[in-house]
Amino acid sequence: MTYKLIALDIDGTIKNFNNEISPVTQKSLENVREAGALVTIATGRSFSSAVTATKSLNLNSAIISFQGAHIADPSTSEVLWHMPLTEEMTLSTLDYLKYWTGEILVFVKHRIYVNRLTEWTESYVDRNGVEIVKVNDLNSIALKKPTRLVLVGDEIDIETVENSLIGHFHDKLHVTRSLPNFCEILHPFSGKHKALEVICSRLGIKSNSVLAFGNGYNDVHMLEWAGLGVAVEGSVDEVIKSADVVCGTVETDGPAKLL
Repeated sequence: MTYKLIALDIDGTIKNFNNEISPVTQKSLENVREAGALVTIATGRSFSSAVTATKSLNLNSAIISFQGAHIADPSTSEVLWHMPLTEEMTLSTLDYLKYWTGEILVFVKHRIYVNRLTEWTESYVDRNGVEIVKVNDLNSIALKKPTRLVLVGDEIDIETVENSLIGHFHDKLHVTRSLPNFCEILHPFSGKHKALEVICSRLGIKSNSVLAFGNGYNDVHMLEWAGLGVAVEGSVDEVIKSADVVCGTVETDGPAKLL
């Protein structure tokens, strides 16, 4: 099979625990492009964070960020597609979460809005290089059409609230865990697989010509959708079950070796 598009998650897939993309991976992806395939990133990171994290790859194809709610050109920052939450979606979600005691982060462009400042939120924005804004009422941000809402809590609480949100909203929202302690809420037309559909539709590429790599809960739909879904060794069980094959760990350059 000849694959025309390679889609890769970043953290734990091509970026190792030292926060580096190895020379082996960089060379492998360069070879893939020279062979004629397009290489894109499909990440939960914000667009600016994704561009910074993959700078060494010199990507020239549109990349997917914000869990598939945003597609943009990494060279020019031109937004090619964006699917933010509507005002109604945001308000109904915040109302449902009125008794949630963990963190709520509301992402609007390069800013994160919160209703309380904690040591954790300040540390998070410092690591990700975004601006944090405290507001008294998160409902006031609904008109700004956030790209996503992120809930932060302990692993058990996050799994519980994820299941609760899915059970209540069904297909009216896209709800996923990016990390065991992160639950993300997005427009129902979002998701890495949905963004890949958009890219492939514009380029005339069929899903069976897509090779996708991932390791987290938020990669499950993408690996199921792609022609060949590859889980990185050590991924969460749901990812392993949804994948067609499993490659070695990022520490052993597993994705690069498979490519």
